[in-house]
Formats: sequence, C-alpha cells, structure tokens
Amino acid sequence: MTAVESAHSLSEDQFAQLASGFGDAGAVSWLVQAQSSLQRELLAAVGRFGPRSDPRFAAAWDVLVSLDASAPDAVADVLAHPYTRVWAMRLLQGAADSAFAPADVHHLEAVAASAAVRARKDMRLPVPVRDGVAPLPMLGALKAGAVEQVWIETDAVDELAMAQPLRRLTSAGPTVTLEDTDPYRVLPYLGSEIHPTGRLSDAEAQQWQAAFADAIDFIETHLPGYAPGLRAGLCTVLPLRAEGPTDRSASARLAFGAVGIAALRLDPITLAELLVHEFQHVKLGAMMDAFELYDRSDTEPRYHPPCFTHPRPIEGVLHSTYAHLAIADFWRARETLATGSAREAAARRLAEVRGHTAEGLRQLRESGSLTTLGESLVQAMSEAERAG
Repeated sequence: MTAVESAHSLSEDQFAQLASGFGDAGAVSWLVQAQSSLQRELLAAVGRFGPRSDPRFAAAWDVLVSLDASAPDAVADVLAHPYTRVWAMRLLQGAADSAFAPADVHHLEAVAASAAVRARKDMRLPVPVRDGVAPLPMLGALKAGAVEQVWIETDAVDELAMAQPLRRLTSAGPTVTLEDTDPYRVLPYLGSEIHPTGRLSDAEAQQWQAAFADAIDFIETHLPGYAPGLRAGLCTVLPLRAEGPTDRSASARLAFGAVGIAALRLDPITLAELLVHEFQHVKLGAMMDAFELYDRSDTEPRYHPPCFTHPRPIEGVLHSTYAHLAIADFWRARETLATGSAREAAARRLAEVRGHTAEGLRQLRESGSLTTLGESLVQAMSEAERAG
C-alpha cells in the first residue's frame, strides 16, 4: 500500500477560509483527503515495520492487502475511523521500542474484519477479544466469552452478535458516531485529566441524540459559517466523563474528525459551543499535519496564553487562539439572542474571550517562530478577530 496524492490542491481562497477560523465544505474536505493520505502512509508503515513473523498479524495483513485491491473504498472507510490512526501510531511506537503489545498486534485482525464487513465480502475472519467483548471498529463490540477470538461471517452484517452496537447521532446537518466502544479512544488522554466514559446506557445515548440534533440546529441557524465544515469533517463524538465544576471538551491530534465532549448538562446550547470550539482544534491539527506553520524546534513551553495557568509551547498558543475565534462568535450570537441580565453576561463573556484572542495573537506575532505561511495564518486570524 502506498500513499495516495490528494485529488486537488488547496486553493488560496480555501486556505484563507481556514485561516480565518471557518472553512467551507471544499476546504474541510481537502483536510479530510490530506488526512486520508496520511493514514494510508501510516498503514503502509504498519505493514513494513509490524511483526510479520506473527502468523495472526501476517494473515490479517494479507486480507487487508487483498481488500485494498478489490474494495479500496471499504479499506479507506476503516482508515478514516479516528482511532485507527491512534492504533497505528501505538503499533509503530512498539516497533520503534522493539516491544510490541500483543493486543496492538492482533488489533489488525479487527481492522481487516471491519473492512471486509463494509465491503460485504464472503469471508470468515477473526476478531480479537478484549475484556469479554470483541471490538470491531466502526460497528461496536461483538459478544464474546472466555475465548481469544470471535469468528464472523463478514457478508452477514445483520447477523453479527453485537454486545455493544455502535450508535449514531443524527441531525439536519452531520450524522456522526457516538463512540463509546473503541479500545483506542482512551489512549490519547492517558495521564491527563480527560477521561472517556464507559459504555453509555440507552437512556444516556438518547439524551445525546436529542441534544446533538438541537445543537446542530443552533449552529446552522446562528453560526452558519461553521456549519459546512462540521458537515464535511466531523465524524465522531466521544463522550467524556463530566468531572469538575465546568463543561469540558477535548480533541486529539491523532484522531482527526473526533471531538470529545464532557457536558455537565447536555443542553443543546452548551453542546453547540463545545462542538464549534473543539472542531477548531480538529481543523488546525490537520493544517499542522499538512503545512509548516512554525519552527518545529520551538517546543519550549515559554508562552503564556491567558486561558491557561501554565506556560505552553507555540503549538498550544496557536490552538488556543484559533479556538477562541469560534468561542467569540458563539458568545456574539448569544449576546444578540439574549435580553436583560443574560445579555449583559454574554457581553462580558464575549469581551473576555476577545481579550484572550487578542493576547494570543500578540504572542504569536512576537514569537519569531512563525513561518511565512504561519504569518499568513495569524494575519487572517487577526483580521477575523477585528471584523468580529
């Protein structure tokens, strides 16, 4: 398998859209294509550096190569799953350390089986068991007992014995996965204060559905500049534990298309803010994968974005400032819609967010670490902040 070149180049106008904090369907679709190429490169590296001496790994790799020739779209779909990249990077780190974890090695079986299911191929394939179930990317988790593998007929998707079927959140805009089964969803947050939930109850999933549909309606109506990008690029919502006194959100550079949300109350307005806020990080992370925006050797946490208590490297300042463009637009909309004391509170919050954005932009301009393209990005962000 080799990397696939993007079908088209990102135009100056599309870059300007993204740099201003927005991005229409075409611009965000370009990011999706660029990530697809990156994911294929990672999978090729998995085949090159993975433990081909392991018979289960070698058999799964042969299945995947065969599927890539006969059903490339099905393989591409599985590669686009945000946590497939997380798994691939974990496996490659094992190769670099000469210490493969068996669970990571054998997860290739689940990736191959998921691709075969999507292709509706007539095959009998194994799916490895973890913690009493057999996670199958993009489908959920299969029932399993005290066995090492579950074998499935990949052309009989309706007959799969699912213990935890994956749910979908639908709306007038995007339809996304509510991801609470994939074992690799936890990895980006190990050692942090962010904790994905376990399996949600049916009632909790229904609450997510109701809030998500209304949140997208709010975005489509009151934040229309962000709606096309969400439709084109958001594919997964990761529920996080609602711990602490405030709503929280998180994304992972390795999990393109996924946003993590921890809402104390799943009300649509709060969810709308968290979605547009966190998808900013998703877009910027993909831009950082595609372009050199700053000196990559500038990793010292020497910057002080105002919304953080501890210093951050320049990448953190870029992310914080870019996200605040969307947060400001959200509070601008809230101020317009509210009356009385609620309007005053929204105005105060908007002023605070704009102050954070302006300070972040100042630190970026004075960093001395931006490339020419990075300077263009910051200039576009500055113009967007002033226009607001």
